[in-house]
Amino acid sequence: MNPIVSDNQRLWDSVADLFVDASSLPVWGPFGVGDDLGLVSEIEGRTFLEIGCGSGRSIRYLVERGAKKVYGLDLSPKQLAEAARHNRTGIESGQVQLIQGPMEERARIEPVDQVISVYALGWTPEPAKTLTNIYSYLKPGGRFTWSWDHSFFADTWYKDGQFIVDHSYHNEVPRDLPNWKNRGASGNITYRKASTWFQLLRDAGFEIVGYHEPPPKNLDGGHDDPTKYYSIQKAKIIPATLIFDCRKPEL
Repeated sequence: MNPIVSDNQRLWDSVADLFVDASSLPVWGPFGVGDDLGLVSEIEGRTFLEIGCGSGRSIRYLVERGAKKVYGLDLSPKQLAEAARHNRTGIESGQVQLIQGPMEERARIEPVDQVISVYALGWTPEPAKTLTNIYSYLKPGGRFTWSWDHSFFADTWYKDGQFIVDHSYHNEVPRDLPNWKNRGASGNITYRKASTWFQLLRDAGFEIVGYHEPPPKNLDGGHDDPTKYYSIQKAKIIPATLIFDCRKPEL
C-alpha cells in the first residue's frame, strides 16, 4: 500500500467520529451546494457505488429512494463501522455492501449505473490509478459524479483583515497534515488544479458532461469567523466546492 494511503487510513480512523454528519446526498458539499443540479436524477431500481462512503449517509439516502444495490468503499474501518450501523437493514437485505480498502486498489464490484463521491476523491495520492478503477466499475454509459474542495478555496485564508492567497494554485505538491484535528495522527493531501482534473478524467476515458462551481445555498452550517477554513465570509466570494459530472462512453 502507498505509504501516504497508510498514513491517511490512520488519520481517518482517528477523526471518524468528527465526520459522522459530514456532507452527504442530496448535497455535494458544505453550504448546502448541489442539491438543485439533478446529479442523481434516477435512483429507483439502479445500482450505485460510493467512493469514500464515510458514515454511510449517502448510501442510506439512495436505499430509501429505491436503489437496487449500493456499494460503499472506504479506507477507514472506523468509518465503515458507522456506515454499517447506519445501514444495518440495507446490509441484511442485500441492498448494501460495504468494502474496506483504498480507492487506489481494484475492488471486486459488479458494474454499476452510477459512481458517486462526496468530498473523498481528492484524498488519493494516485489519481490516475483511482480513476482507472472507477471507470472499470461503471457499466457502458454509466455516470460518475463527484465533488471536492475547490483548490482556490483551499489556497485562500484570512489574515490581517483581508483574504489572501497563501499557496500557489499551480503548486500541486503534497501537503502534510500534522496532528490533524488534534487527534495525534498525521496525513497528507494534494490539491490539484481544475485543469489537472479535467485532463486526468479524460485520460481515464471519461466524457465530462458537466462542471460546477456552485455558490453557497445555506450559510447556517458555516463559521461566522473569517479565520476558520469553512467561513461564511470566504464562501461568499470564493467557490468552496467543485463538482464534476462524467460519463463512461457507450460501447
